[in-house]
Amino acid sequence: MISSSVAGIVFANAHDETIERLTKKRSIASVPFGGRYRLIDFCLSNLVNAGVSNIGIITKEKYRSLMDHLGSGMHWDLDRKSGGIRILPPYNVSRVRLYQNHVEALYGAMDFMVRCNAKHIVVYDARTVANINISEVIKTHTSNNADITVVCRRGLEITNGDNTMALDVGKDGRVLLTGFPAKIAADDCRSMGVYVFDREKLIDIVKKSYETGGDTINDDLISANLGTLKVMAYEHKGYAAIMDCPKAYRRANFELLNTDVRKDLFNRERPIYTKTRDDMPTRYGTQSSVTNSLVAEGCVIEGTVKNSVLFRGVKVEKGAVVENSILMQGVTVNENAQLDKVVSDKNATVNAGMVIKGTDEQAFFVEKNQTL
Repeated sequence: MISSSVAGIVFANAHDETIERLTKKRSIASVPFGGRYRLIDFCLSNLVNAGVSNIGIITKEKYRSLMDHLGSGMHWDLDRKSGGIRILPPYNVSRVRLYQNHVEALYGAMDFMVRCNAKHIVVYDARTVANINISEVIKTHTSNNADITVVCRRGLEITNGDNTMALDVGKDGRVLLTGFPAKIAADDCRSMGVYVFDREKLIDIVKKSYETGGDTINDDLISANLGTLKVMAYEHKGYAAIMDCPKAYRRANFELLNTDVRKDLFNRERPIYTKTRDDMPTRYGTQSSVTNSLVAEGCVIEGTVKNSVLFRGVKVEKGAVVENSILMQGVTVNENAQLDKVVSDKNATVNAGMVIKGTDEQAFFVEKNQTL
């Protein structure tokens, strides 16, 4: 655990465009994942497990779902009189507009950064799924006397290299060069979208970058300051996934079917917390068959489920077959329907006898509340 001298900032809407089908009515931070979680659960849990209790969440639009999920913050022990969760929506004052990029978003959150009275600020992209030991990241940052530390991982599977920064790291751990190569080598060191900044340095470089029309953290806060600031790398060794496209989202969900991945991501020392829902255990019919699948509580399974991830309250009726699919909360698959390589948003209904199939490259997507 680290002291309250560290604050956190989470980008709730950054990279919404990478999985547009799931972010039409919600931010990327509130996208459901892994049967019972939202992507923001991993950011908040990693910070809370390190003792960070003052967290600002930068929002831009479509954040009703996020606010409903977060509530008072009690599920992450963040319902506090001092600190806790602070929603930082855009607001207009002199020279501040509805932000269009990372730099403008941070400039709009300047009041939080100034008032948080922390020595360090952890800046977090909500699209990152990993169980990161933030305490160790902070200790390494401090021992290196670094101005900025970039959390990275070698061999990180990236689908869209255009928005995931690669790092050239020296033997001493210092970041020497950054870039965005389209092709990804197995030993490439890629940013995970998690950064530790000295607070005063962050305030200073955000102000300067905003004045000169800066855009991204990677280009304008990291790369542009390699020659003047001490930028270090912290290499995360455990599981990590970046939601940089629909295919990556599907891949990360299905990787949870691997026992080793689940043990690494959901370890007891650093739990991943989420909004709880009181529900009955899943019920399995006498003719049901479930193999290699992740099934959350509250489901009713009377048909066949293979290689799939089912969220809370999913119903699969008799004769129905669900394969290689992700079904979110409240989805109903009626009798004798067949689903293969399907991603369904919440509360959708598949009528009896329907046959729906996607491909490995592009799953068939079912909209929220849609009936087929």
